[in-house]
Amino acid sequence: MANEIRIKTSIEVIQDVGGSLGAHEGITYTNKQLDGNADSRSWGGVYALGTRTYTDDNVAYWKNVVVEDTSVQGLDNGDAFVDEPAVTDGTLPSTVYAIAVERPSTLGTVATVDITVSGEVLAKLAPGEGVVIPLEMGEAIASCGIETSAYSAGVNEATVNVMVVGV
Repeated sequence: MANEIRIKTSIEVIQDVGGSLGAHEGITYTNKQLDGNADSRSWGGVYALGTRTYTDDNVAYWKNVVVEDTSVQGLDNGDAFVDEPAVTDGTLPSTVYAIAVERPSTLGTVATVDITVSGEVLAKLAPGEGVVIPLEMGEAIASCGIETSAYSAGVNEATVNVMVVGV
């Protein structure tokens, strides 16, 4: 039995239809609904990355690391993070088939953490957001990067968890 890479995704397109009730006992109520142009429903599901399998030597993660660079750094080493840490666990793959990034906390003011592949920004994470990016075609790990909109030690810091899987 081979290891598998399964990705679960969904998207909801939300339309603000106005007509807010305003504040009631300290809570502001708005009138939003799933957009009819997207069939008024959530889209997505489970995606298995083709015939891609991995071994324990091809999956790794960094946990609770601070993004240091305001210019894109590849994930082939810890250069993008403060103190350039080794991965928390696992072994980095040379070719990436999926990247997962979570942004659990922020110190100070950091607008976004950008996730890039081959120079293209695929996601801009605000505080509390996360994303899983499938890369069916496979990308060299050095082409998969991360950067922050602001960094200043002890003043403006974005903490992330990053996982990569591939071959």
